[in-house]
Amino acid sequence: MIIGLTGGIASGKTTVSNYLKTKGYRVYDADIIAREIFEKREVEKEIIKEFGSSILSINNEIQKIDRKKLKKIVFEDENKLKILNNIIHPKVFKFYENIKKINKKEIIIFDVPLLFESGIDSLCDINILISAEEEIRIKRVMKRDNIEKKLAEKIIKSQMSENEKINKADIVIKNNEDIESLIKKIERFCENL
Repeated sequence: MIIGLTGGIASGKTTVSNYLKTKGYRVYDADIIAREIFEKREVEKEIIKEFGSSILSINNEIQKIDRKKLKKIVFEDENKLKILNNIIHPKVFKFYENIKKINKKEIIIFDVPLLFESGIDSLCDINILISAEEEIRIKRVMKRDNIEKKLAEKIIKSQMSENEKINKADIVIKNNEDIESLIKKIERFCENL
C-alpha cells in the first residue's frame, strides 16, 4: 500500500513523516529527492539556462546555484515558480513511479508537499493531508525559517489552497494544537493500517 502524505508549509507534515519513520515505515521524502535531482549537473544547467547567472554564488571557488536567491525569485513571480516546477516535478514523479512499480506488499509513505499539484497523488492508494489554519502556519514558518511575514504569506499563497487540498484528500488530520495532540491522531491512524 502506498500512502501519500502532504500538507502545506508549516502544517506539521514533516513532524508526521519523522514520526512514521520511527514507527518503522519506509518514507520517501520528495524534498530530499528533489534536492538530489536539483544538484545533478544536467539539472543545474537547465535551471541556470532558465534563470540566468544572477542565481549563482561562489562558495570555496565553486560556482553554485544560490537556493535563497532562487527561492526569492520564484516566490515573487508565479510564472518563474511554474518554470522551476516544470523542470523538477516530472523528474520527481518519475522517481515515485519507479518505486510504485517495484513495491508490491510493503506499506510505504510518499511524503510530498505538492502531492496534488505534482500529480503524485495518482500513484497513491490513500492520500492524507495534514492541515492547519493559515495564521498558525504563517507564524510557524516565520519562526522556523526566520523570514518576514510577507514572504511567508507569498509562499503559502503560491501553494494550492487548503480547501482544494481538503477536497482531494482521503483523510484530513487537523494540526492546530501542539505536537502531542498531532502524534495521538497519527497513532490512531496507524492502528487502522
